[in-house]
Amino acid sequence: MLGRIALALSVLYVALNTVLLRWAAQEPRLIYFDDEEHFNATLAKLLRPRYVGSAGHSAVRDFIAEELERLGFIVTRDDFQEGANFTNLAGFWNVDADNFMMLTCHYDSKIPKDWNKEVFLSATEGAVSCGILLNVAKALGGFLAEKLHKKSDLGLALIFFDGHSSLSSDPLDEARLIGSAHFMDTEFIPIEKMAVAVTLSYIGAPSQTYASHFEVTDDLHNMIADVELLLKKSGQLTDCHVLFEKKKRYDNDLLDDHILFSELGVPVLHVAPQEVPKVLYTAADNAENLHWPTIRNMIKILRRSVHDFLEQWDFMSIMRIRLFYILI
Repeated sequence: MLGRIALALSVLYVALNTVLLRWAAQEPRLIYFDDEEHFNATLAKLLRPRYVGSAGHSAVRDFIAEELERLGFIVTRDDFQEGANFTNLAGFWNVDADNFMMLTCHYDSKIPKDWNKEVFLSATEGAVSCGILLNVAKALGGFLAEKLHKKSDLGLALIFFDGHSSLSSDPLDEARLIGSAHFMDTEFIPIEKMAVAVTLSYIGAPSQTYASHFEVTDDLHNMIADVELLLKKSGQLTDCHVLFEKKKRYDNDLLDDHILFSELGVPVLHVAPQEVPKVLYTAADNAENLHWPTIRNMIKILRRSVHDFLEQWDFMSIMRIRLFYILI
């Protein structure tokens, strides 16, 4: 059964992105106004030590939940215990939809060495990614309220995982992915409702580029690359190197929460650089060492790409019905 569901998701997804690619080249210029003040204020709330059990961890968790509610999302907390107390957060738009575009990241940070606890801010480890998702959600607020709520079969889910990092201060210890594993085990969103999972990680260092890591989402990755080019040509991007390259790196992906989705057949797009930032798991992973042109452009590119995906979903209604009859 899972194999048939995975096949259905994969076929639908490839077909959908064929439509998206064609549409992206024809769509008239669409401009969203930037809200750097919101992003900067959001990032300031996130830039604090967030290792499990710390005061910062609880404060950031509560801030994300409150911000999602303020932006109009239905918020669900999933508290669980697995060697420590963890909380996954989910914000839903169209909570009863049959399909979800999921935007995910993790909000916890690695446990620092004792002498480093007050300055271990973990900007690229997760704070920037969380800030981008919240800022994109705010910018799309009008579209979500005016148009997406009319699409009963499609919803948007922002997922903030806990328990990503190992409960050790050793930088060589691999991520444990406790939150995303729990999310999948409990079927927080049934797998057949996951249209695509877009996972953000390690964003904000200089000279980062982003490649495609999964064949099934090559089309979506290339669509995002085309969006970047369109925005650049229309003068909407900050002066910066190209972020999304039309390159395939199936054998060079970083360990992250998306792996668990991919293993169960969910189409996955991993928005992560090809190498981890040099400042990762050090006190230098702070706001001063962020590459702001990368962050500003990433917000603009993802904002437009998420809009395009959600806007064009209706083109797939007939194909979804045909595929249903093929599979039964």
